[in-house]
Amino acid sequence: MRFLRATALAVVAVGASAFALTGCTSNSAPADAGAGEPVTLSFLTYTSPNVTKEFWEEAASTIEADNPGLTIELLYTPTLDRQGYARQLLASGQLPDIMWDAPLQEFVDAGALLPFEPSDYEGINVPEGYGAIDGKQYSLFNGSFIYPGVYYNPDAFAAAGVEVPTTFDQLVTAAQKLKDKGTTPFLLSSGSDTWSTQFILNSLISANVLGNDPDWMAKRKAGDVSFSDPEFRQSVDAFVELRDAGYFNTDALSINYTQANAAWATGDYAMWPMGGWAAAVTSDAFTPGVFAMPTFDGAKVLPVTSGAALYVSAATAHPDLARKVAVELVKNTKLQSDLMVNDAQFPIISGVEAPEGTAQATLDGLALYENPDYTQVSGFPNVVSNDDLPPVGWPAEYEKAVQALLAGGSTDQFVTAIDDAWNSLNK
Repeated sequence: MRFLRATALAVVAVGASAFALTGCTSNSAPADAGAGEPVTLSFLTYTSPNVTKEFWEEAASTIEADNPGLTIELLYTPTLDRQGYARQLLASGQLPDIMWDAPLQEFVDAGALLPFEPSDYEGINVPEGYGAIDGKQYSLFNGSFIYPGVYYNPDAFAAAGVEVPTTFDQLVTAAQKLKDKGTTPFLLSSGSDTWSTQFILNSLISANVLGNDPDWMAKRKAGDVSFSDPEFRQSVDAFVELRDAGYFNTDALSINYTQANAAWATGDYAMWPMGGWAAAVTSDAFTPGVFAMPTFDGAKVLPVTSGAALYVSAATAHPDLARKVAVELVKNTKLQSDLMVNDAQFPIISGVEAPEGTAQATLDGLALYENPDYTQVSGFPNVVSNDDLPPVGWPAEYEKAVQALLAGGSTDQFVTAIDDAWNSLNK
């Protein structure tokens, strides 16, 4: 599957901050904000080291100014697990009117989401019907990322006498030279942010498995291929090779994503495999760059994905207005511009230029994203379609298996675990 340069695929973006969550469902009188009557819509979003509460307050104020009588009640996830928190709110009957992220298939199965109308996608550069489930689109995508990329320290590379690798063998050689020079080749994280453990493996799988067969995940869902097959095992073996050579930081299982941000900025690490948002993490010690994970055969493959989508609760008292606000958020050029600076997101609406202050790694990533020499594929495993969406519950099992692999597990144990989980959940 080949994607348009102006589009991408679905992913879970990152970040969170504690915030007292109250009044998640709209309880104002049925009214139209456009008529100046008071309406409150709750909007559940996130914060990160780069995306702050002030950032969202400014975006909400802009939309409120364009819709007299509207108040947007900003709510924030208390942990980095945005989808897990959305599940809690659904279980307690407290879903907000609008959400920045949600477990799509699970919420559709529960009847918790309101589909968007085709007209809502006008001016948003995603393929027609993209992400539809049973012919309905519940996800309003707001941007795109490289997913994952390999962020690197050019100064460390120069000191070790290595260049950006174009094959996996060259990557291994570079990692050894960096290690010999006293630099930790790869920065990984986990801790309380188990989602952050998987990106180096995801990049290997995306580049080599999906790079060779973009429909591989659809075939897995149909039962035509297995995680135990040689082409998939090869990428897992590559992860194990890097692990066993001592190329990962020794505290990879204990530091969380926020701590990894701070560690990356020190300049003590050479490479950081991470989602595209990592381009916004800057450093006073060096200017980060980015490259696509090298493939086994030297083919140029770039995994891509979209920013977390916006969703509207099926229980909202103001469905038309909630959809309208979601669309205005996506089409807000100031918000899209700010997301380039603060979260390294590529816009999927026209009229957005890279503003002053955009990180060099974001600009480098955008150049990769627009380079026609690269074949774009979906970033494993976060894809959104009826054909290749992983079974409900499988991503969490995959995260556990990756942690076990990082802790010393074997390729056999890993592929067996994720095959068994997939087979038991793929009903």
